Amino acid sequence: MSSEIKVNSLQDKTGTRVLASDSGSAWSWGSGVPSGSIVQVQFHQFGGLGDNESGAMTSLGQNNNYVVQASGNTSGGGQTGVVDVTIPVTITGSKMWIQSQWFGELVQDVVQDSVFFLWRNTTKLASGYTGGSPGNGETGIMAPSRTYHEAHVGSTPEVCFLQYFDTHGISAGTTITYKLGFASNSTSISALYTNRTEGDGNEVGVSSLCVMELAP
Repeated sequence: MSSEIKVNSLQDKTGTRVLASDSGSAWSWGSGVPSGSIVQVQFHQFGGLGDNESGAMTSLGQNNNYVVQASGNTSGGGQTGVVDVTIPVTITGSKMWIQSQWFGELVQDVVQDSVFFLWRNTTKLASGYTGGSPGNGETGIMAPSRTYHEAHVGSTPEVCFLQYFDTHGISAGTTITYKLGFASNSTSISALYTNRTEGDGNEVGVSSLCVMELAP
């Protein structure tokens, strides 16, 4: 024998903390969600089974903050990237847990001078470290890693995985677009290939970005 419980709202016994409520067409979280709960997940995967997706950014310049794009060389966070994720804020005061992986190749052996980071809309999310100003490097979240110990040869990829906890300060009902970005301090920076190597016909992979909203 089956049974059903039908409600329009889930609340505590005093009615002051709402876990969830139903608008008549969809459920939404209330202010009583336990702190740290994952209230939603949004992601974008670039490349995958049956997807012939890759990127080639060329004519890049030193000390420019780029969005990882399918093509082009325009810097700044206003560009459209390959793994962009747009997420609506559902709870005021929440935080976003962002994870991203990148597979590809930075040409001209500039791996040691390059960093990856995130954009929140057009704001760069990166280290706030100011000691050394930061010397001759670029600020970011994570540096890419070589998959082969020799210098750049155009046929071996680099990889990068990063995560970041963003206290965004944006109210519920407003959307945020997160993007993967990169910058290089090398004077030799010229191109960035995503999901492939410079020489086509070598290793290929998948890049992605995932955003999880955490209850305050």
